[in-house]
Amino acid sequence: MLRVLFFLGFGVMGVLSGCGPTQPEAKPVKRDDVTIMREWLYGPRAIAPGVVWQSSGLGIRLLAAGTGAGPTRVDRVRVHYLCTLKDGKVIDDSRTRGGPAELVMKTLIAGWAEGMEALKPGGKAEFFIPPSLGYGTMGGGGVPAGAGLIFEVELLAVNP
Repeated sequence: MLRVLFFLGFGVMGVLSGCGPTQPEAKPVKRDDVTIMREWLYGPRAIAPGVVWQSSGLGIRLLAAGTGAGPTRVDRVRVHYLCTLKDGKVIDDSRTRGGPAELVMKTLIAGWAEGMEALKPGGKAEFFIPPSLGYGTMGGGGVPAGAGLIFEVELLAVNP
């Protein structure tokens, strides 16, 4: 009789051990060095879905599609923009200056000019600009040396 109770007890324990909620096994998230570097340079927005990375190192997230012909490097553009660092510190903002900026494409930092070529009038995008396409190791204009820049740009018009 003791033997029957012994086996019955193990059977009940076996059944009960499978009851109740089970927790999925935690699996480590594997991130490559490039993803880690992008997040360090720009913050978590840079690794969110929708960012397309160019071979130059520029990241572009299209926020709104525009229509018409996009700018070339010799055009003038009218834009609203906001330039920040990864911590949210504002470097420059066209809206606080009182209105859209009129800029010549060939005078823009390389990363901004490259990103602008992906926009059409009425379009809006975020550009993640590495130091090599921005102000480099010297910094300038309120940008610390070696800083990645985040531009939110709305292309209002292209004037050839």
